[in-house]
Amino acid sequence: MSASNVNLSFGLVKRAADEAAERLLAREARWLRELERVESLEGQVPRVLEEGPSPAGCRYIVISMWPARGETRAFTADHARFLATLGRTRFRALEFDACGTCHWIQESLAQARAFAPARAMRTLEASYHDCETALLYWTGPYVLSQGDFAPWNIRNLGSQLFVTDWGQARADASPLDDVLHYLMIQRALNARPVTVPLLRDAMRRAADFAVQAYPEWTWRAPVIGALTLVYLLGVVLHRSLARRRLDRSDGVVGAYWKLLEKRAAWMPQ
Repeated sequence: MSASNVNLSFGLVKRAADEAAERLLAREARWLRELERVESLEGQVPRVLEEGPSPAGCRYIVISMWPARGETRAFTADHARFLATLGRTRFRALEFDACGTCHWIQESLAQARAFAPARAMRTLEASYHDCETALLYWTGPYVLSQGDFAPWNIRNLGSQLFVTDWGQARADASPLDDVLHYLMIQRALNARPVTVPLLRDAMRRAADFAVQAYPEWTWRAPVIGALTLVYLLGVVLHRSLARRRLDRSDGVVGAYWKLLEKRAAWMPQ
């Protein structure tokens, strides 16, 4: 980076307002400290400059940051390159029932039974069953996901991307998750229709990414469909558990819920 670019960077203070935010900050700091040791990601993720409790007792972290610049809604070769590099930093070849994402979904379904209506639980559990069945004999890569890969968390520095907000990062994720999230979450949050044709296009682009980033594995259409269902189900469960209710008036939950219900229309057989 040039000296002029370095002078544009600054320290961003993030303070926790409650226990949930404290856990999120602690999680973000742990991931950033791990990622700062990854040479291939140097300059592409924030560094933790300071961390601790404030005089008031609230947790805070100070991280390196760049001003908002160069955002694009398009999923470009730079985005694909970053995700391929990130995925290789925490990488395991597993069957679906052995990966962390599968275990998390199982645990989340158990928690959701405490507040989700019986009819909704049937949809959630049937969706999980469809994922499990389609991925039964497939072994593939499960990787590190940024967790909220979206334009507002990405700065384009010209030669590379700089990606912020790592509190939702997780290991053992499907390599399709971040691609699908980038392509779909923008519409859902803006209350724009997330239709079956749009989902199919996102699946096609996610499949193209997977083939290029992980050519060692087979990416048949049923596998892509099942991993897309894993993504949709995971987002619905994550947002519902945070509120302790399944709220279809939430733009994201509502849009993704319709896709769960219509999965027979878009999941390849």
